[in-house]
Amino acid sequence: MVHKKGYPIIFLIIAIFCVFNLKAQEGVRFHAFGEIPRSISDSLYQTLKNAKTTNDRLDAIYTIAEEHVLYGNPDSVIHYAERLDKLSSNVDYLRKVRAKRLLGIGKFMNGLYNRAFEAYVQGLEIPQNKSTLDEVNKVNFGLGEVYYVRNELDKATIQFTKLLAQNIDSPLLSKVNFYSGNIDLRERDYESARTFYSKADSLCDSIINPKLKLQIQLGFGKLDVAENNIDNALGIFENVMQSALNSKFYGLYTEAVLEYGKISTQLGRYEVAEMALAMAYTNAIQWNRLELQKRILNSLRKTYSAKGDFENAYNLTTQYIAVSNQVLKQQNSKALKELEVKYNTLQKENQIFELKEQQIEKQSEIERQKTIKKAVLYGFVILLIPIIALLVVYYQKLQTQSQLNQQQEELNSQRITALLNTQELQLARTSLEAQQEERHRIAKQLHDSIGGNLAGIKLQLGNLKNNRRFQTEIINHVNETYELVRDISHDLVPKKFHQNAFTKLIEDYIGTISENSAVEVTMSAHPKEKINQMPEKLKVELYQVIQELFTNTLKHANANTIEVHINILENTVQLIFEDDGAGFDTNSVKKGIGLQNIESRLEKLDAELIIDSALNRGTAINIEIPIKD
Repeated sequence: MVHKKGYPIIFLIIAIFCVFNLKAQEGVRFHAFGEIPRSISDSLYQTLKNAKTTNDRLDAIYTIAEEHVLYGNPDSVIHYAERLDKLSSNVDYLRKVRAKRLLGIGKFMNGLYNRAFEAYVQGLEIPQNKSTLDEVNKVNFGLGEVYYVRNELDKATIQFTKLLAQNIDSPLLSKVNFYSGNIDLRERDYESARTFYSKADSLCDSIINPKLKLQIQLGFGKLDVAENNIDNALGIFENVMQSALNSKFYGLYTEAVLEYGKISTQLGRYEVAEMALAMAYTNAIQWNRLELQKRILNSLRKTYSAKGDFENAYNLTTQYIAVSNQVLKQQNSKALKELEVKYNTLQKENQIFELKEQQIEKQSEIERQKTIKKAVLYGFVILLIPIIALLVVYYQKLQTQSQLNQQQEELNSQRITALLNTQELQLARTSLEAQQEERHRIAKQLHDSIGGNLAGIKLQLGNLKNNRRFQTEIINHVNETYELVRDISHDLVPKKFHQNAFTKLIEDYIGTISENSAVEVTMSAHPKEKINQMPEKLKVELYQVIQELFTNTLKHANANTIEVHINILENTVQLIFEDDGAGFDTNSVKKGIGLQNIESRLEKLDAELIIDSALNRGTAINIEIPIKD
């Protein structure tokens, strides 16, 4: 049994062993590491220790930092990046840019994307020359990575497109093609994604850059999963796990294990999935990789939900929210916004600088040709006069045509507005007529049935003189009147909640959403029998809350997937509503009418509402409603 606080403790107990192996039924072996295995050669540290000059020491620090980048040790990367920055002189622009780039990589590996963005922008603020050109390109690539993981795909595409237009070296060009493939994979353009992956693979030298080669293979595996080539994907992930382990790329190994666990869940191999994800989570905790912890926790939650263990799925959701809050605390949103403005300004200043240089180069050429141009222009003046006259006439015609088009557009707009107003008025009239018809029906039923009965009772009371037969008739009339009132009351409750199971109503509603939109919606309910036996008032309110959540998400979130989970645990109904859309800042965004309506409904039910969201990270909403007799 997994509990809210017990889950990481279990993994840390496993992590006591220095290297601990577990083997799945299919023969795949997973590894958990109690500490970060040493992957850096002692000779590099000895070189740093024996360095006699400042330049030798700085070169040794840079080499060690790049080795830690290769083997995925973010804290060590940050440590040596800060040392490189501190020891480099202010005029050593190349080493300063390198230090900021390495610092950005370390923050990025730890999931602190805002901090990584800050470091990269600081690197671009350093004066540039020919010696810093390659490093600046790598910094711009780092910014593209940040935009990608923050789901700002348009900005990431712009960043990578700029790099593809430049003369960059093969390793960086391979990385740019790889991330371009990742963007197309996320946008479900699988053919284009495979093309980019193939370009990246052809440019990547497996001897010079073995880690990138394996990352590209991992991308092919994810693409096979998206195209439902599961067997091929499993083979790729197993190969990447083994190769990464042999090469001591432990972070990449953990990424492959995570993907293997996801497929195992999809195939219903829950024990294999739990084992793989448990090992991956152990490593993520040991290495303090917060963003990786979140991804693994989310996969574990889905695994437990798929196998019907909703209590543990709920506990993991709570832990996922806690890790998310920990990441948010370490980010600096206000500073990030200022940096974004600074970065955009810096980009504009660079463009202005380039334009000025081009202008200076062309100025002498302009001066040289000025005399020749004057002579040519004087010769063409006579010819230009009639041409200008024709252009003026043509311009006037264009102006007239533009005015006519504008008037036509205004007229069309007025017609559309009139049609919409007419349609709205017709809908309002139809709704009013339906209400009036229903009111007349109820009034007629009250008048014809209950009114007649009450009149009979009144007459019988007037004739009552200790006559037992009349008393019996009066009692019968009263009972009949009570039943009629009860029938009328039941008629006012929506019939669909009498005639259908509650879970079936939700499934039908979700089916309608899926058919009429591009959003992929999944739903789970457990146990269905208890959910369908909830009080009728609670069913109506919960149904309307779900409708309101879907309306808000489809209108604002721009999501690709939505997950809905309804559970009953210990006489409490739990609704988890999660999407992968744009998200929002819960501290600054003003609550709209939809969210206010939801809170108003939940307040009547004494329910608890928890919202976990951040920009470009989707939204998770957790609602708990006590079931009252």
